Amino acid sequence: MIKSLLKVGLLLVVGVLGYNYFLGTPEEKAQAKEIIGKGVDVGKASVGLLKGEINKFKSGKYDDALDKVGGVLEQAKSKVKDGGELLDKIDGWQAQKDKWTIKKEEMEKEMANADGKPSDELSKKIKELNEEAERLEAEGKKMKEEAEKQ
Repeated sequence: MIKSLLKVGLLLVVGVLGYNYFLGTPEEKAQAKEIIGKGVDVGKASVGLLKGEINKFKSGKYDDALDKVGGVLEQAKSKVKDGGELLDKIDGWQAQKDKWTIKKEEMEKEMANADGKPSDELSKKIKELNEEAERLEAEGKKMKEEAEKQ
């Protein structure tokens, strides 16, 4: 229902913009050109954002960060006296990192098959993978601090 309303609303906006752009008064034409220009700017900014995410992915930024956090957590595991819950969290984090690494390797294969020009869908997947890496890095740092307190 909401999806249909959004589609109808978008269609109305595009229709009004098109009408004003081609058949409107000079003021309406100027306003339509300004709105379309802003839309192009947003589109360019979005493309720039996706390119940035792809470059981060290609450079291995998150690989290095997660490897460092993983190494610190391994050291923390050996220092934890009580064990229990914190060790389980660290092991769970390691499992999530391993899954992330597998996803990354699959994504690299997809990028290689795409001849260096990823599709929009692949770009979105890369962005999601980068966000997951940032989340894992933050969780790992939090566990490291917990381990240091013990």
